[in-house]
Formats: sequence, C-alpha cells, structure tokens
Amino acid sequence: MRRVILLLSLACYVIMTYSQEFRQVPTTVCDNDVINSTMPKGDKGDAERSGKSGLPGAKGEPGGVGEKGMQGESCALGSLGNKILHRLAKVEVFLSISSCATSSSNGPRRLTSGVEVYCEDGWTIFQRRIDGSVDFGRRWDDYANGFGQIDGEFWLGLDNIHRMTRGGRCRLKIELWDFDGHQRHADYSSFSIESAENLYRLRVSGYSGNAGNSLTYHEDWPFSTENSDNDSTAENCATHFGGSQGWWFVACFESTLNGVWMRQSSGDGHGITWLRWKKQGEPLKETKMKLRCD
Repeated sequence: MRRVILLLSLACYVIMTYSQEFRQVPTTVCDNDVINSTMPKGDKGDAERSGKSGLPGAKGEPGGVGEKGMQGESCALGSLGNKILHRLAKVEVFLSISSCATSSSNGPRRLTSGVEVYCEDGWTIFQRRIDGSVDFGRRWDDYANGFGQIDGEFWLGLDNIHRMTRGGRCRLKIELWDFDGHQRHADYSSFSIESAENLYRLRVSGYSGNAGNSLTYHEDWPFSTENSDNDSTAENCATHFGGSQGWWFVACFESTLNGVWMRQSSGDGHGITWLRWKKQGEPLKETKMKLRCD
C-alpha cells in the first residue's frame, strides 16, 4: 500500500509540473535560419533612394567591459529538456534508499552509497548459495570486494558488510535448505564485522532459531582464505578440507557456508556445512545470509 501511495503521489507531481511546463514552451529554436518561425512575416516595404552621407561624427570613448551573461540552455535539449532532466535527477535521489530497511520493495536496489544490493522484506542479503553456478573458491581480494550475480549466487564483499554494520544495532538471519527441501534458520540479535585492518573479525551473539547455533563458535575470529591464513591451526582451514573457501575459521569450523557446492560430500567436510543441523559429510543445498540495521 505504501508503494502504491508513493507512485500515485509521484505521478500527480509529474503531471502537475509538466502541464505547466508545456504551456510555457519557448518558440525560439536552435537554428540560425529559423527564429520564432511560428510568427507571420510582414510585407516587404518599398525601397527608398539613399540620401547623401553626412559628416563623420567624433570618435567616442571606448565602452567598459560588460557583465558576463548567464549560460544559455543546451541547444540539443532546449529549455524544457533541461528542466525535465533536472526534475528526473531529483526524482532519482528521492527514489534511492539508504538501506533495505527503508525500501518497500524486494529485489535488486542501488543504495545512496552506490552499492547494489538485494533487498528482501527489509533485509539486505549479503550471501546466497543456490546451485553451484558461482565459484566460491576465491582469494582474499575477491572476498573483500565481492563477486557473483546480485540476483543469483553472490557474496556482497567484506568491505561492504563492514560499512553496513559498523554503526551497530544490526541483526543477522541465516536461512538453510538441504537437498530434501527441509528448511531451518538461525537468527542473531547482534552482528557486525570489523575493518580490513582487523582482518574483518566477526562479532556475533544472541542466537535463536531451529538450525542450532553453529556460528557463535567463530565469534571474535578473523576471516581466512587460501592466501590469507588467520585461523588457529598449523594447517590452513580454508584449503585443508579440499577446495578453497573463505570463512571465519578457528580450528577449524562448526559452519562454513562458503564451502564447495556439492550434492554429496566425500566425508571430509568441505561442502556447505552447518554442523548443529547436519553432521559433517552432509552438505547443504541452499543458504542465505542477510542483515538488517535499525
């Protein structure tokens, strides 16, 4: 309903504005040969004989420099076209959102910060696994900057997640599906990650849900990838179980939602894992990680 009211109000504003604009369309057009062409020309007058030339007058003083005139309208668009572009720019700012919590629609949206996100019921999805179409075996820079398709499988990027959560008061919701179509969820009342200088260290607490708490084990640990080993073991957990993945590994994990997408694990735990619901060797099919900051 809010979206309908917004669209109706915007439509009324545009109609009222441009009904006034079109009544004031200037007759001058950008053509040196045609000016005020809609006005009829008068009859040509009779030619008169030229009189004798008078004596030349005295030379006057040179005039001062005149004030700089205002910049003219673009010839390509005209006065009305420029006004329309100006109005559209204002509408674009009006329709942009600072976060998914201020959006009344679902789907891809561009925030006022310039970041493209996927909104779902006021939540910002920052990780999605569906079918293995995007390779999550990435290195540090990819996990920092983000990768994938915003309307498919993707990772929004640690830098973006940090910026969104650094103000505090953020929640985390994780949704999980297995290959039999069963669904579970894990909610956390407090969630944030630290900056790149602190290796995107995880801050999470306040679990509730029916999937089991497989994320608090990773609380206060930095992020690791195949080329940035920050876990507590002699091995690199990001590659030790096969493939390559980025996560907040400890020694090594109770969850790893960026693991290799596979229907059946070989038993070494390198699939998409949430151990408090599915034991090691039983990978998950789909995941969503989303945040909301109020």
